[in-house]
Amino acid sequence: MTLIDDSAAQAAAKAKYAQTQQTYTPKRSSVQDMDLDAFLNLMLTELQNQDPLDPMDNQEMLNTMGQIREISASDKLTATLDSVLLGQNVSTSAGLIGKEVEGLTDAGRRVTGEVLQVSINDGAPVLELAVETSAEAGSAEGKIDPGTYRYEIVWETEDGVFSVQTEVDTEDLGDDFQGSIQLRNLPQLDAKVPRKVYRTDGNGDPRLVGTLPNGTSSGFTDAKATAELGSETLTGPRSIFAYAESIKVKLSNVSGIQRLVN
Repeated sequence: MTLIDDSAAQAAAKAKYAQTQQTYTPKRSSVQDMDLDAFLNLMLTELQNQDPLDPMDNQEMLNTMGQIREISASDKLTATLDSVLLGQNVSTSAGLIGKEVEGLTDAGRRVTGEVLQVSINDGAPVLELAVETSAEAGSAEGKIDPGTYRYEIVWETEDGVFSVQTEVDTEDLGDDFQGSIQLRNLPQLDAKVPRKVYRTDGNGDPRLVGTLPNGTSSGFTDAKATAELGSETLTGPRSIFAYAESIKVKLSNVSGIQRLVN
C-alpha cells in the first residue's frame, strides 16, 4: 500500500497557488465601478486561480452571481433610459424649429433667436439659433423723436459689403422710451473690422449715426436727433443678412419660448 503524505501535497498545492497569484493581481475596484465584461473577466480569472484546497463556497458563489445579475440589469436599464431620454429630447428639440427661444451659451451669454436646426453633440441636443439684431429703449435720455425707424449696420471686408437691419416703433417701447434707442446683438466680427450704423425714418436714404471701430462690441446706443445725423448716406449695393449671427445653445440651457415665427 502506498501512503500519501497529505502535508506534502498541501504544501505543493499552496506553492502552486501562490505562484499563480504572483502572476495575476486583480484590479482593486468596487464591483459597482466595473462594467459587466470587466466583472466577468475578473471573476473567471479568480475561479481559475483559486486555491483548490480552499475553493469559493456555495454562498459566496451565489452572492457573486447575484452581483453579476444586478450589474447586467443596471447596464441594460441605464442604456434603455438613456435611449428613451435622448429620443424625447430630440423630439422636443425638433418641435422648437421655427420658434424663437431664449437661452444661455456655454460661455454664459444670454441670447434670443429662431431655432434653425438641431444637432446631437455628446448625446445631447444642440439648437442652432438665428440671432437677430434688435432695438429697445435706451437707458439714457436722448433727442430721438417718437416714430418708426430702420437701422442698418454695415461692414466691409475683402469679400464685399454686408449689413443687417432692424426696425423699431418707439410706440412699442412704451414709457421706457426717453429719446434714445439701444441696439443689441450686433454682428460679431474680427476686432479690426469697423461697423457703421445708419438710420432712416423712411424719408430718404439712411444717414450715418456713428461708427463702431471694434468689431466685437455687441451693442450701440443712438440718442441723436435727426438734424444731428451725419451727412454720409448709405447707398450702393450690399448683401443684407437675414440675421446677425448663428449661435449654438444646448437644449438644457433653453429658458423659454418667446413666440412662434410665422
